[in-house]
Amino acid sequence: FWFQLARWIDSTILDALYGWGWGSNRPHANFDPLIGLNNTFGDMIVNFVMATMFVVLPGFWIAALGWAGVRAGNLAQLMVNASDGAKSGGGKAANKVV
Repeated sequence: FWFQLARWIDSTILDALYGWGWGSNRPHANFDPLIGLNNTFGDMIVNFVMATMFVVLPGFWIAALGWAGVRAGNLAQLMVNASDGAKSGGGKAANKVV
């Protein structure tokens, strides 16, 4: 999901900055005499956004899944510990019946 979202945002940002094709509306065509060929600041922003989308966000996602897995494991261990009393009580009852 994250990589598909990053790809979609990448193409949307590139389309907004540069436009595609001959007849497309370039947002900065009226201001830049080189028609966007000298847009280093825009390129830098796109690089930062793409680095964030392809590296940082999936890293946060994997960290969140790992944290949720650890918490679920702790909850399962608490359930096992909570049933220890019932297990020992059942064992004592079985010894008294015999």
